[in-house]
Amino acid sequence: MEEFSGGETWRVFRIMSEFVEGFESLKDLGPAISIFGSARTKKDEWPYKTAMKVAEMLARRGFAVISGGGPGVMEAANRGARLGKGVSVGLNI
Repeated sequence: MEEFSGGETWRVFRIMSEFVEGFESLKDLGPAISIFGSARTKKDEWPYKTAMKVAEMLARRGFAVISGGGPGVMEAANRGARLGKGVSVGLNI
């Protein structure tokens, strides 16, 4: 069996600390909706336009919008939340 290096054995704790940090960052966010989708969706396509409009409407009603922070539908959600003067959070791994 291959031995772990000293730093490798502590990896699980580093990963766990990232989860804790993420939860701590989001704990005061309030009501939020997650919108995830294809990163390949173009700006002129129906899913992009729809995600943007839905996110804007949700933001105007006080919801934060959480997305994957990427392009496509996730970008549309971010843009819509900003148009609605709301909070947009992009999460990535």
